[in-house]
Amino acid sequence: MNRYDYLIAGGGVIGCSIAYRLAKSGLSVAVFDAGSAGTASRAAGGMLGAQNEFEFENPLMDIAIESRAMFAGLQEELLEESGIDIELRQAGLLKVAASENDLPALLEQYGFLNGKDASVQWLEPHEVPLAEPCMSDKTAGAIYLEKDTQVKAPLLAKAFLLSAVNAGVHVYEQTPVQQLVVENGQVCGAKTSIGTIQANRVINAAGAWSGDLFKETGFTPPVIPVKGECISIKLNGEAPLKTVFAVDGCYIVPKRNKEMLIGATSYPNSFDTSVTAGGIRSLLNRAAHLLPVLNEGTIERTWSGIRPQARDQLPVIGAHPFVSGLYLCTGHYRNGILLSPATGLLMERFLTGCPETAKRLAPFSPARFLTQKEEATV
Repeated sequence: MNRYDYLIAGGGVIGCSIAYRLAKSGLSVAVFDAGSAGTASRAAGGMLGAQNEFEFENPLMDIAIESRAMFAGLQEELLEESGIDIELRQAGLLKVAASENDLPALLEQYGFLNGKDASVQWLEPHEVPLAEPCMSDKTAGAIYLEKDTQVKAPLLAKAFLLSAVNAGVHVYEQTPVQQLVVENGQVCGAKTSIGTIQANRVINAAGAWSGDLFKETGFTPPVIPVKGECISIKLNGEAPLKTVFAVDGCYIVPKRNKEMLIGATSYPNSFDTSVTAGGIRSLLNRAAHLLPVLNEGTIERTWSGIRPQARDQLPVIGAHPFVSGLYLCTGHYRNGILLSPATGLLMERFLTGCPETAKRLAPFSPARFLTQKEEATV
């Protein structure tokens, strides 16, 4: 095809979710990825922590909760479209204070969450092992979030990709977008490693790499890469069912076949994908304090992923302030898996002119980062 309605730079779970929804609405779409589509998304733990992630009022919370609720239907939809089961597990999540020092912050979060949803429960230290028998009783307490679930991230990324392809999306892997083609302030395509591709609109959904794209436009989103290391442990005996998330950021996500995903370290401004002994040691020590059964497990693999974090830790979603027809959808940080269903639908509605959706997405507009001088030129 010589021209597309939409060209999407970035084939991760966000880019493919958008592509899938646009294609299902009858639009022609091409996705370009500098590597293998979904690589960054597949490194995620797959937590759907729509409540776990929020400690106070946040414009993203309602969207996160809506997105979490979509997964039951999405599981069936993607299975039909792609033949892939995303392995949705609904055992809930324990947000844990590993020590007394973590307790005040967790109690404050509990007050906030319980005020919005009475199903959020507080567990005293002796109650934690009753909720999850594999848990240590040597904690300072926990919040039980029964509605926070999880999926297997690599399967979700692959399911969105195949569903998009089956809906008619053209996917170009190992094919980076190099430069926009702009005429009279209007985007009309992009230069890629296989030549110039014409498109009516372009979406920058390149995640941690989105800040490096299209610098010639005069505005790039303040999104930085944050490296995170992870490790997988295989258990032979008793295994936990609930996701465990510590206040200090360490998490354990149980998968099928007694595989435990443990993450994640955090290194801002790093694209380095190596895995350090110190990082893995820190994760294992913190995780085993909460779940001693991990000491009996076998190390299966280690890996790292790169997450896109915006300066104010909110996604960047909306129209580019200076180039007509150019849009951004990036900065989802560690919630890309959780937010992917809602993001695809919201972007499809936003791009087709829904005023209510535009209002909902206004807090995430790229224009919020403009200086007063730049705003005066828009």
